[in-house]
Amino acid sequence: MRYMKEHDTLAKRLGIILTRLNTGEKLRLDELSREFGVSERTLQRDFNERLNTLPIEREGSCYFLDPKVLGRQSSRELSLLLLNIGLDTLFSGKHYLSNGVLNSLKTPPFLFKNPRTEDVSKYAAIFDKLINSIQRRHIIAFTCNGKRYDKFSPYRLVNDRGLWYLAGVNRNSLHSLRVSQISELIRYEDKYTPCNNIEIKLSGVGLDRYQLDTVEVLVVINQHALDAILKENTSNELVVLKELESGDVLASYQSNNIQALLRHIKAWLPDVEVLSPDWVRHQLKQELQSYVDSTY
Repeated sequence: MRYMKEHDTLAKRLGIILTRLNTGEKLRLDELSREFGVSERTLQRDFNERLNTLPIEREGSCYFLDPKVLGRQSSRELSLLLLNIGLDTLFSGKHYLSNGVLNSLKTPPFLFKNPRTEDVSKYAAIFDKLINSIQRRHIIAFTCNGKRYDKFSPYRLVNDRGLWYLAGVNRNSLHSLRVSQISELIRYEDKYTPCNNIEIKLSGVGLDRYQLDTVEVLVVINQHALDAILKENTSNELVVLKELESGDVLASYQSNNIQALLRHIKAWLPDVEVLSPDWVRHQLKQELQSYVDSTY
């Protein structure tokens, strides 16, 4: 799986575009495309959909704020936009976006180093359809990881630690499902009425608490660590499948709390190697890389 380049995180891209607009810049699609490493079509979606509450004007491929309102975005409007795109806690003060500090060309005080987020280009059509269904509160049906979900109420697309999840309700249970695993998506005309309790849960806690669907994680365990790991297996999540020619063993974890499982696996590195599914292996790799980056 590929990860986007330095600026190619949606929230940070929108934040930088917003502050440059608010300081009077005229932004050209071709220049932004080279800067952020995304297509002009993606940038058009930024302006036409994600930032469409702003009084943005267009001349050809050039976008800019209406001069009459230039620099007049209230702190409340900026705070709301920051909250919606996940930047509300990124800076110690919201004034950084309104006074151009973030976009300072002389001595820029901020450096966004190696932000990671999942590349959605391979399933952009499903991603856009989910966005539309969430905004219009349409009930949907789809297949995820071989399981069919009918009459699913989609509440949010959540980016948790760089990976995209669909959070919603099916048969009165809250689910979080990897968007990259979704296929055969159908949108019904029927709509659902959102539940306030669900909204509060999704806004107030980490999504990993609601990873309710059991996932099978295949691992290889070093033969020297097997006995100690089995003694720790009090929840019976671990099942030894077979011994390999090397003497190591192939084993399976059945878990509905991937974050807890990853914490367990990290405690036994390098004696445990994750084989599948790919998204769990990549998530473990990402967390380890983030730790390495933080030590330098």
